[in-house]
Amino acid sequence: MSALHGKVLARRDGDDLCFLVVGKVTCHHSPALREYAEEGLRHGATSVQVDLRDCSYCDSTFLGTLLQLKRRFDSCSPGTFRLVCPSAPLRQMLAQIGAERLFCIADEGAATDLQTTWQQLADTVDHAAARRFKQNVVEAHQELANAGGALGQRFAPLAEAVSQELDLDHEPHRPHPGAG
Repeated sequence: MSALHGKVLARRDGDDLCFLVVGKVTCHHSPALREYAEEGLRHGATSVQVDLRDCSYCDSTFLGTLLQLKRRFDSCSPGTFRLVCPSAPLRQMLAQIGAERLFCIADEGAATDLQTTWQQLADTVDHAAARRFKQNVVEAHQELANAGGALGQRFAPLAEAVSQELDLDHEPHRPHPGAG
């Protein structure tokens, strides 16, 4: 595994996208997951399974990215996005923040057929993708904030702060008064 101590494997099986999440995953894993799933959707994928049995931790950006993808796939056909066998630590985290109600969670079924060819998704962000990475962080937290309830209350201020930071990072630089 990488220095980030986690990895995301992906494969497409007909109309199904399958992800296997292992270890600790963070905002650094989110862009590749999102891009793979959105590309699959554009090319006819109709369902997503995210196998979390070996996932020991995910940060709020990764969770928000899962929620974004759930919304996108379920808008086409409800119930087509599901989390498979979340590990005990992940289930506890989902329950603590009130997020378990947002997902279809299956306790059986698996995306873990390791005889199938899996692609390991990138877990780093290069400088060219930095803006897209920051935008993903903002959108993931906005998704959590929009979930309402305790989850919305918890993440709305963070979503606003991250959004403002992104806006400030990309304002044109103005010369300092008196510089010249």
